[in-house]
Amino acid sequence: MGSNPAPFSDIGKRAKDLLNKDYDFGHKFTLSVPSSTGLGLSATGLKKDEIFIGDINSVYKSGNTTVDVKVDTYSNVSTKVTMVDILPSTKAALSFRIPDHKSGKLDLQYLHPHAAIDSSIGLNPTPLLELSATIGSKELVLGGEVGFDTASASFIKYTAGIGLNKPDFSAALLLTVCSKLSCL
Repeated sequence: MGSNPAPFSDIGKRAKDLLNKDYDFGHKFTLSVPSSTGLGLSATGLKKDEIFIGDINSVYKSGNTTVDVKVDTYSNVSTKVTMVDILPSTKAALSFRIPDHKSGKLDLQYLHPHAAIDSSIGLNPTPLLELSATIGSKELVLGGEVGFDTASASFIKYTAGIGLNKPDFSAALLLTVCSKLSCL
């Protein structure tokens, strides 16, 4: 990634991870089996009180394409197909869940040495459109995002943010304006 600014979704990620990531109060296990052929398998599980939640994940990488398939405890199948460098400095990802026929989504990303642009569109008759952009460097980034609901023909989310990342600390300030319950 070099000196590219982080995508907007990564502003404040280090601080969020510090506060939220891997703080489970149950028994957790992870088993990973990598392979030299490009196929990797992993299984994770969490037992909290008397409830067990788990998933099995398979990732296949070949050239510039990655296929990620996950089956969870409730028999939901999540699939994501990612292709990088279709055009220079771009990434495209198609994701969907079965049996949720409205879950399809197409994500596009463009990384420039001083800018990052991400867009997302739901693959259904009234999709949610999202667009975010950042400018700056790996250490200092300024950006914003907007969400548009085609069903109501209205903007549902506006967010602006600034992030500062140094090797020994990270700081971020995000301001979000939402309509209805769209930010929950």
